[in-house]
Amino acid sequence: MDTQTQDPPVAQRKLVAPRGKKSVGLPSSGMLLLVGHPKSGKTTLAAAFPDSYVLELEQGGGDHVAGRIDDIANLEDFRSAFEAALADESIRTIVVDTIDVLTEWLCDEIAGARGLSKITERKPGVDGFEMWGEMSERIDGFIKAIKSSGKMFILLAHCREPKLDDKNQLITPAGINAPGKAGSKLAAAADMIGYTYKKQVGAATEYNLTFQGGPLGLWGSRIEEVNDKTVRLGKDNPYASFAALFGTNGNGNGKKGGKKS
Repeated sequence: MDTQTQDPPVAQRKLVAPRGKKSVGLPSSGMLLLVGHPKSGKTTLAAAFPDSYVLELEQGGGDHVAGRIDDIANLEDFRSAFEAALADESIRTIVVDTIDVLTEWLCDEIAGARGLSKITERKPGVDGFEMWGEMSERIDGFIKAIKSSGKMFILLAHCREPKLDDKNQLITPAGINAPGKAGSKLAAAADMIGYTYKKQVGAATEYNLTFQGGPLGLWGSRIEEVNDKTVRLGKDNPYASFAALFGTNGNGNGKKGGKKS
C-alpha cells in the first residue's frame, strides 16, 4: 500500500484578456522627469503646474521663480517638507529640484553612517557594494512613495554629458546626473521623461520641451499624447504649453493654450 502523501494540485493562474490602449488625458498623478542643463527652464515650468509645491534643494535655484518655493537646507529638512506636502490635500503637484542634490545627500548620509566622507571612499571593514545596495533600496522606497501618493511628482535633474576616452570611445553614456543606479531606476519608473532646452532666435531666446528620443533615445513617454512631441514653452505660462499637448490650456475649458513646433 502506498502511504506517501501527494502534493495538492497547484492552482493554475488565470491569464488576463487583451485590452485596448489606455488613454489617460492630462495626468493628475504619476511622475514627470524633466532633464536639462542649468537655466533651461525646468524650475519655471514645474512651478507653473496648478497647486504645485517646489522643494528647492539647490541654494538660490528658485529665487527668480514665481510659486510656492520651499528652500530646503539638508536631508532632514527635505524629509519633513516631503511628508508635509504629501499630507496637504491642497497640493496637487510636488516638485523636487533637483534629483542631483537629493541623491548626493543620500549618498553622503549612507557614507557618514560608516565613518566615510563619500560613498566612493573605501576603508577596511566597509563593504562598498553594501552601501550601493542601501542606496538602491532608498531610491526604490522613494519611487514607491511617489507612486502611491496619488499626486503628480515632477523630478528635475541636470543632464550628464557622455564621457569619452582619448580614443573617442564611450566610457560613461549620457543620461540623468545621478550616482549608481539611481538615474536608471528613476527613468524606468517615470511616466514621462522630457528634455528642456533653449535656443536663440534672432534677438530672443526660446525655451522648449521635447519628448523626442534624440540620438541617444533618452527621452520619451508612456503617455501617448506627449510621446515624441516637442513644444515651445510660453513665457507667461509655460504650463499652458504642456497642457496644450492634451488638448487643453490647463484651465479646464478644453482650448489649446500653447504652440507646437
